[in-house]
Amino acid sequence: MALRGRLAWGLDWLNRLAALACHVLLVIITTITVTQVFLRFVLNSPTSWSEEISLLGLIWFGLLAVAVGIRRHEHVAITFFRDLLPLPLARGLDYLAQLAMAAFMFTVMYYGADLIALTGVQVLPASGLAKSLLYLPAIVGGVLGMVNAFGNIVLRDVTLADLPPEVANVG
Repeated sequence: MALRGRLAWGLDWLNRLAALACHVLLVIITTITVTQVFLRFVLNSPTSWSEEISLLGLIWFGLLAVAVGIRRHEHVAITFFRDLLPLPLARGLDYLAQLAMAAFMFTVMYYGADLIALTGVQVLPASGLAKSLLYLPAIVGGVLGMVNAFGNIVLRDVTLADLPPEVANVG
């Protein structure tokens, strides 16, 4: 298998793993939330930790999903002007968009590390979990997002040549 093929396989495997984690997190968040509603309104005996755990799961889900979306090209894009450009300029604009996403994910990761350092050994009051777990997904999602953006550039997945002519508006 060629190097590009191995890179694509590795990125896709990593993103399938992250997507699986997102699915599991959604199940956990939904289960905890439904259970909490039942306990609160039916049995009148709510838990003290459910909101914190659901929030933690939602933060992990969100940042992993953003990173996976970069690899899959599933983020919102306004392509009207890009589609009017000649193919080389349109490709350059697509590469610039991938670089912008990588820069954004680097910023998320950088400030996530600052927040982890700031929280130190603090714990969440209801669950007793480390407060840094709220900010760790910024690092994990940031790294995965940057890897995906640079992978898209290296693998040339963002080129209009890979799209059908009616979508790429080249002809």
